Amino acid sequence: MKVGTFGIRVWRFASILGLVFSLINSYISFPGDVAVRFDEAGDPVQFIGRETIFYIVVAIFLVNYTLLNTMARLFPRIPTEQIPVPNRAAWAAHREELNEVIINWFYALMAAINTVVALGLLVLSMLNRDQGLVDGWSYNWLLPLCTFIFGLVIISLPIRLLMKPTAADND
Repeated sequence: MKVGTFGIRVWRFASILGLVFSLINSYISFPGDVAVRFDEAGDPVQFIGRETIFYIVVAIFLVNYTLLNTMARLFPRIPTEQIPVPNRAAWAAHREELNEVIINWFYALMAAINTVVALGLLVLSMLNRDQGLVDGWSYNWLLPLCTFIFGLVIISLPIRLLMKPTAADND
């Protein structure tokens, strides 16, 4: 197993555990009505029931896991001639490596979504524990971090496909 494949598998597993931990921790700490929107003064303006948030996050996880896992498992069945990749001739000779690259990308995307949802739950939990102490510094780091995570995962696939496949197998 290659180091990249191992790293993505570890991240995927850790993201699932982190999401489950964050979901349970948040559900326990949430009040009956969870503040999800605040005004300029930091006072809660809009509320959602904690059960609704729980079921929304579970639905996001199930849809994410099911769709991306299905696409990852079906990709090797696509004929090589129909795959729109740069350097098609080079990748056609290394189909197993192409399959590994694409499957790893789907798993990384799955892990990224799980990580972002878990971080969102963490911030929402922090904001609802500190009623009246809501300020921008409590959650300003969330959007740049989530953008960085998604950007890194999305841009990694085209960059990897532009690179030539390696002939040696690093098992």
